[in-house]
Amino acid sequence: MKPFKKKLRLHSVKAKIFFAFMIFGGLMLLLLWIFQVEFLDQFYQMSKKHSVKSAANQINTALTEGAFSERIDEIARKNDLCVSILNENYRELYTSNRHDPRCMIDRMKQDELEALYEEARANHGSASQLITTDEQRTQWVIGMPQDGSEAQISLEKGKAIQNITYASILNVYDDASLIVLVNAEISPVNATVEAIRMQLVIITVILFLLAMVLAYYSAQKIARPIVTVNDHAKQLAIGNYDVVFDGDGYDEINELNQTLNYAAKELNKVAQYQRELIANMSHDLRTPLTMISGYGEMIRDIPGENTPDNVQVIIDEANRLTGLVNDILDLSKLQAGVQTLNIGSCDITKMIQRLTERFKKMLEAQDYHIEFTYDHECVIEGDEIKLNQVLYNLMNNAVTYSGEDRAVMVKQEKITNGVRIAITDHGAGIPKAELPYVWDRYYKSKQHHVRSALGSGLGLSIVKSVLDLHHARYGVESELGKGTTFWIELNDTIDKKDNKT
Repeated sequence: MKPFKKKLRLHSVKAKIFFAFMIFGGLMLLLLWIFQVEFLDQFYQMSKKHSVKSAANQINTALTEGAFSERIDEIARKNDLCVSILNENYRELYTSNRHDPRCMIDRMKQDELEALYEEARANHGSASQLITTDEQRTQWVIGMPQDGSEAQISLEKGKAIQNITYASILNVYDDASLIVLVNAEISPVNATVEAIRMQLVIITVILFLLAMVLAYYSAQKIARPIVTVNDHAKQLAIGNYDVVFDGDGYDEINELNQTLNYAAKELNKVAQYQRELIANMSHDLRTPLTMISGYGEMIRDIPGENTPDNVQVIIDEANRLTGLVNDILDLSKLQAGVQTLNIGSCDITKMIQRLTERFKKMLEAQDYHIEFTYDHECVIEGDEIKLNQVLYNLMNNAVTYSGEDRAVMVKQEKITNGVRIAITDHGAGIPKAELPYVWDRYYKSKQHHVRSALGSGLGLSIVKSVLDLHHARYGVESELGKGTTFWIELNDTIDKKDNKT
């Protein structure tokens, strides 16, 4: 059933493209028929009128230049015209090609000449007249029989003849004018139209077949890459991130393949981070739960084990679980963009001092060395609770990944329009290839580290989200074997109207 649906869908895509090409080809053929058959007579008459008018202008130029007889004869012969030049009294002064039986100038009556002359005077010196005669041109038709007998000759009547006569007035002197009459026969184009129609029938059939082949080929070439991309994209939807988008096609299809390959790579990376996060979170949840359960059973079953130290272990592990759950909820809110900021004045120097003392007290039994230095006491505008969470997570991260010297350096310095805080450890460092990903939601460094006693492992994701809400700048610098420095730059003030995303 699925192959049938795929085939049907494929043909549907190609069919739309195929019919689009066929409709376009059909419209082109229709326009060709209209202009070559239906309007051929009108185009021919228009062209003939223009030719006659152009010849008359050439004759006028020749008359003004002198030695005009040879030039007029050449124009008449070249354009198949008859020409007559009259004075104002309609007396003929010169004629060319007048003996042609098709010429209508000799047949024009005096009143017709006068009317044409008056029309030319009223129309800025030129006028034309189209005349359809009643006589019909006959032509000889010779039939050649197949049996070798004598040829049969007959007459075939044609249609009525149309003539165009163009008159122009040429002012030779101030008190003298010449009338230039140019006449041409407009040959019937019916036979030509029939010949063209037969040619168009043949051409239409050939072009229609070629259009079908071209339309099918184009539809196949355009539709196939689209269908392939669509099929591979469905693999992404079911979680197969190893699919590769390839295949030849147009530039847009190739760019789409590259984009989808990049998307598949990133989705695969996110899926891997999610699996690692679930595994790490499961471990972090299982450990305190095991300790709480074990110490609780020991206190219940063994007399005298209900000591303050054992109870404190249960309390610490319960607090660890609470912190882990809170971090997950905070990160979800921040990533969802529903977290708000309570903007107020924050003494960032005193905040760091309190955190430093807190870490020293919690880690005094483990011989950690935490040092805080600053050049000026700084007060900024921000959310004190969330900024405290940012600094706590960064310091906890430095403690977790500190080196053998177990030293953490916190440095605060005043900068233009704000304060810069840098937290440095002397641990194993982070490879340069991994530095762009340390802020990712599901990122976890591949470097070996001990389990944090003070956090959930989601700290840097929370740090990034909170700092983005504060429009702060931040970054990380690291060198393998020498340690890592996380730094942040906070402005003196932030716009309170931007405290919600």
